[in-house]
Parts: sequence; C-alpha cells; structure tokens
Amino acid sequence: MMNGAMRAGFALVLALTVGPRAAWAQVDDGSAVVVDMPEPDRGCPAKPEFLPVTPMAQVGIDRLGWLVHQAIIPASKDKFFKGGERSRSGVKPVPADMARKLGAPDTSKATLWVFGKEKSKACKGTPIAWWAARMGTDEDRQTFLMAELAMECEVLPPGRLAGTPIVLRQKEEPTGCVLRRPNRSLTGKETDGIPPDYAEHLPPQDCASPGCARLWEYFGVTGEEGAGAFDLTVSYLHRNGSNPCNWATDDVSILFARAPEGTALQPLKPGGQLFGGLWDFTGLRYVLSREMGVLYAYDFQKLKAPPKVVRYASPTEEDLLHAKRTLSPCKK
Repeated sequence: MMNGAMRAGFALVLALTVGPRAAWAQVDDGSAVVVDMPEPDRGCPAKPEFLPVTPMAQVGIDRLGWLVHQAIIPASKDKFFKGGERSRSGVKPVPADMARKLGAPDTSKATLWVFGKEKSKACKGTPIAWWAARMGTDEDRQTFLMAELAMECEVLPPGRLAGTPIVLRQKEEPTGCVLRRPNRSLTGKETDGIPPDYAEHLPPQDCASPGCARLWEYFGVTGEEGAGAFDLTVSYLHRNGSNPCNWATDDVSILFARAPEGTALQPLKPGGQLFGGLWDFTGLRYVLSREMGVLYAYDFQKLKAPPKVVRYASPTEEDLLHAKRTLSPCKK
C-alpha cells in the first residue's frame, strides 16, 4: 500500500516537473516513464507579414519559377537602372551583400514560410539570389527587390492565379495553418437568375432581352465549417450587330465573405480577385486577393477593418489592357 502511494506521489511530481509538453505513463512493472507530448498547433499568425510572389517570366527571367517580394527600392538607392534605363522595364541581379541594405528582411531573425499546393503545410524558403526588377508604365514605374527561394516543398508553376503561392515571414513555423484554393464555382447564362443573396448587392441595371444579355459567374473557397469567400463577376452585354467585339459591356466584380451556417454575404472592399484563404483550428483566418500589383489580406475575424495591403509590382501596359474583368464572348 505504501509502495503504491509512493509511486503515485513520484509520478505526480514527475508530471509537474517535466514540463507542459511531456507526461508520464505507467508501464507493466509499475514504474513511470516520461512520454513526449506533441506540440500544439500554433495556427495562423495574429499579425502576419505577407510577402507576395511574382512569376520570374513576368519580370524578364526566361525560366519557370517564382520571385518573392522583398522591398521597393527608392530612386535614391537604385544603382541598377540609371539614365535612359529608368524609362524601361528590366531585371538585374543584386549582390547578396547589398540586399539587406536595400530592404531585404533579415532571415536570421525570421524565417520565410511558403504555402504552395492545396492544403499543404508551410515549408521553409531560403533566399539564394536577389533581383532588381524594374516594371510599370511611364506614369508609374518602380524598381522592386525580389528574392529567388530554395524551397523545401513543391509549389505549382506559374499559370492560373489560383495556383499562386503565398509567403509568410515569422520566427516560428505556422503549424496548423493551411492554404486553401478556390474549390467551388457556378456559371449562369443569360436565362439564369443570379442567386438572390448575390443579386441584392448589385447596382440597378437596365438590361432587357434581346438587346441586352446578362452573364454571371462566381467561384469561392470554403472549409468544412461552411465559412468562405466568393468572387462574383456580372457582365451586361449590349448587343450591336453580330460581332461580340463591337458590343459595349458593363461589368461588375465583387468580393464577398460568408460566415458559417448560411449567414448573409458581406462585401469586402477594395475587393481584388480571390485566389485563396488561410485556415487553422479556429476556422477561416484570412481571405487573400490580388489586384494590379497589390495583395489584400482580409482578417476574417475583423472584416469591418481595412485589409492588410502589400504593393509588390507596378502594372504594365499589358496588365492595364487586361485589367477589366468581363464575361464578354469577344476573342481578340
């Protein structure tokens, strides 16, 4: 009886002294052993530092891959593009010892964590080369410092927006935080009515058949609990002859968030094109969208607050040409 009490007392002391991530277990001979407990997931960070990525080909590097945004190089420190070069787009390598002086984050104090494929956990990304990328139009041209990463996980090659990786910079691994991609969509023809919860957010529009046709589509990203974000585009096509390229269009795009259990849609401003969301054990944490060289990260727990905004590129003439989101059948 006394020996049993002593063993129980020893086990209690052991459990209190081995720390919060360990526990004791009794084996067949009655002795106690220490068992390591798994570390609880940290989840997505409360104050994330997002670093957007850009395809290498977009800045002029002739190979597949991604560059992660580091900083905007001010004109006073831009030694790479001088004179007439400043009026043109281009890309030049940056010596490693200059990168920190130009604004590259100190990776010895915080790690870069890359979210790549659907539902995959974040992996480490280590800068192996830096680039100065000059881009934009004559009205808005800037030089951006970007880093090429060696990544410990596989990411999708540049292509569709929905496959774009996202990078977080923080000291500890964001365990339990995963990136979800758009996983649902619906397209409506001109005879299909827009779902009422979407339609109530659209401005009035005079569009009567056959002179006008209304097309719509939405896609979204949702989790098991039903919360998610949705991207709606509606186009009003004013027919003028048989060539769709001669038709005038009125186009509307709205980004929404929805809490679980079928609650009302909430428009998110300034919007942007949805490309994913970050989830952890609490549910949806951040809605991610991009628009014209800007990343928006909406805190799902504070949807009335402005999103976190990161400028990572200057739109080119081609970007401006294709910036309008439309469902017009015109193929140019």
